[in-house]
Amino acid sequence: MRGLVPALAAAAGLVGGYAYWRVSWFLRDPPRSVPDGDRNIVCAADGVVTYVKRVEAGVVPIAIKNRKAIPLAEYAGAVTDTSGYLVGTYMTEYSVHRNRAPIEGSVVLREHRSAAPFNRSMARMTANVVFDRQPYDNECEYLLTNERLTIGIEHRSGVTVFVTQIADLWVNRIVARVAIGDKVGRGEQYGLIRFGSQCDVFLPDALVDRVLVKAGQYVYAGETVLAVAAEEMSL
Repeated sequence: MRGLVPALAAAAGLVGGYAYWRVSWFLRDPPRSVPDGDRNIVCAADGVVTYVKRVEAGVVPIAIKNRKAIPLAEYAGAVTDTSGYLVGTYMTEYSVHRNRAPIEGSVVLREHRSAAPFNRSMARMTANVVFDRQPYDNECEYLLTNERLTIGIEHRSGVTVFVTQIADLWVNRIVARVAIGDKVGRGEQYGLIRFGSQCDVFLPDALVDRVLVKAGQYVYAGETVLAVAAEEMSL
C-alpha cells in the first residue's frame, strides 16, 4: 500500500501533464506582430520549412514511390496550371498550430479532400527533419494521401495564393474559419490543425518577386516574411 500512493501520484502527474500539453500548450495562441512593408508575404504556419519547390505549369516535382512529378491539383487540391513556388512547413508537436493568411484578399476557394484511403503518419518527415535528411519530403507518402483543406485568397490584382492544411494520422480535424466571399487581412488567423501536421503555400509567379525562406529554416505564422511581392503587386 505504501508504494501504491507514489505510483498513483506519478500516474496522475503524467496524465495531468499530457492533458496540459494536449489542451493548453498545444492550442496556445500567442500574439503575433505582422511585419511592416506592403510587399511582404508572411508565413501561414509555425514550423520547419521542408521544401521550396519550383512549380512549372502546374506540375510539382516529388520523390515519392518512384514518381518524379504530379499535378499541383493532386498535391495542393487547387486546380491551376500556373507556375510559381510551393513552400511546405511541417508543424511539429511543439509548434503553435494556428494558421494565418499570407496576404490580404478575398477567399475565392475552399476545397476539402478526404484521406485516400486513410491518413498516414508523418513520422518519416519527423525523422528526416530531426536528423536533417534532405530532401525532407523524400518518400513521405502522406503528402499524396492525407486529408487536406485548401483555401484560395485572391489578391486585388486577381492573382490567387493557395494555402493547404494537411492532416496527420492523429489529427482530430482541420479547422478553417473562413468561407468563400470572406475578406482576410495579411497575417490574420483563420484556422488551425490539431496535433502534428503540415501547411503548404503556393505562390504564383505573377505575384512574387522572390522567396526568402529555405528548407530547414524555422518560421513563425504571421511574422516571418515568406516572400516579397513584385513591386507592382503591393499588398
